[in-house]
Amino acid sequence: MERVWITNGSTSVAPVVNPLAAACHDEFVPTDIYVLNNPVIADVTDAATSLMKTVVTAHGGSEPSITVETIADERDFQAIIEYLKTALEASTDAAASVAIDVTPGRKFWSIISFRAGFEYDVDHLYYTHVDGEYFGESFPTIPRPAIELIDFTEVF
Repeated sequence: MERVWITNGSTSVAPVVNPLAAACHDEFVPTDIYVLNNPVIADVTDAATSLMKTVVTAHGGSEPSITVETIADERDFQAIIEYLKTALEASTDAAASVAIDVTPGRKFWSIISFRAGFEYDVDHLYYTHVDGEYFGESFPTIPRPAIELIDFTEVF
């Protein structure tokens, strides 16, 4: 079964990759990954997508297909919605299990993603909480009690 991971880019790698590592640790190892990007964070997105491949294969998955959608204006709300609709419709067509990660990126990107997760009834709607003293560190270096993968589909 295909598993799709939908996320946002960020100004640093850890908020993008840590949730994926936590999800893989909980056995959600994606086959396909979608990442929202803009030109300001393109270098970080390149590094994050490279590391995402490493994380997935380290957890026993095949190298995932990664689709990066770059929008010119980070506040182009319609483009953000279209990015999500495209990823979610492709997931539906593939009968994939879907996880949206709302941890990284601008708050309005996360808010729109959160809404889309409930509107499209995704399987997982993840947020990764990291204790403050470990903020910005990578998943393998964070003690497990200091990082929590929250699935909001189980909260509501």
